[in-house]
Amino acid sequence: MKTLIFYLVMLVLGTGHAQEFTELKEAKVEFIPVTSDVEGDGNRFYFKVKESAVGEFEKDPLAFMDTHFNINNLSSELKHEQYDSYEVSFVSRKGFLIADFNKRGNLLKTASRFKNIVLPEKLRHDLYRDHKGWKMTKNIHITNSRNGMVGKDIFKVILENGKDRKKLFYKLQSKKQKWPAIKEAKFLDQKPSDAVV
Repeated sequence: MKTLIFYLVMLVLGTGHAQEFTELKEAKVEFIPVTSDVEGDGNRFYFKVKESAVGEFEKDPLAFMDTHFNINNLSSELKHEQYDSYEVSFVSRKGFLIADFNKRGNLLKTASRFKNIVLPEKLRHDLYRDHKGWKMTKNIHITNSRNGMVGKDIFKVILENGKDRKKLFYKLQSKKQKWPAIKEAKFLDQKPSDAVV
């Protein structure tokens, strides 16, 4: 009987306090695709890229950099260091982008290299049309620019058909995305890296 009374008293006291509630303030949650872990060596900085969608960085690395990186924030943190330029490297599992900035934060030049990425639609269709029966085993996309002007935009593609292999080079000619093969090498029973072009 004593335990029954004890439990009833605890129940009454517990429910009396259960009617109170605490209002919490709104919490702001953000996703930051580029980690804040920055490794630096003098005026060179390295960022490991974390994408919100697969292939986001490889698809357009300059747009990704513009969206997720602010050189002015970095240079303001380093005011006591008087560098004339900054080199910032963005690294993902598929490749990298290296961007050089002057001390005012203006982009001077870029260079990028990515392996085994999804090719642009026009180039995929051209490869399929011109090389039926061949399968792509490797591709590399190389770009560079200076003062905002694209200097190089090349795709290297390795195709195989049984024991036969081809190494193709495609260069972007204009904004219309014409992809002419600028070089083609055929080699038999050799690894692509051993081929002489």
